[in-house]
Amino acid sequence: MAKPTPVIPPKTYLWCDHCRRSYAHADLVAGACPVCQSPVREMGKVSAILRGLMANELVAGGIGTKHRQLVRLTWTRNGMGERYYKALQPGIPYTKFEARVTDLLCQGAEAGWVRFVFPPAPSADDSAYRVEFDSDERFVAELERLFTPDPPA
Repeated sequence: MAKPTPVIPPKTYLWCDHCRRSYAHADLVAGACPVCQSPVREMGKVSAILRGLMANELVAGGIGTKHRQLVRLTWTRNGMGERYYKALQPGIPYTKFEARVTDLLCQGAEAGWVRFVFPPAPSADDSAYRVEFDSDERFVAELERLFTPDPPA
């Protein structure tokens, strides 16, 4: 009886120029980027890591940066960021989309129509971290305003 040949994962990653993110081969959907369906190109692991770091603009982060990261991680968890991106099809790279929506949510929190709920201490329970809206309709309207192009003058 012949031994089955082990499946060796490729030593390369796939890069989407549109989303400016790298993916493993198994992440692809029909051979394209799983987020925006754009073509991807193969690159080595180190190149993919470096491109990802450069895409996120290496900046020394203070507490404000960490706060924004927590906001971003909260609203994008469970693939929600990618679902909003696919639904809105904003025509910009995913990383820029994430940044704009994070800004919008931070502004909404400052204005009082968005609330972020975090546990008093770090928790492994993802449901302890969530976003609440005074009005879901307001959030949808703000997203549409943010990503709907202005009509030509």
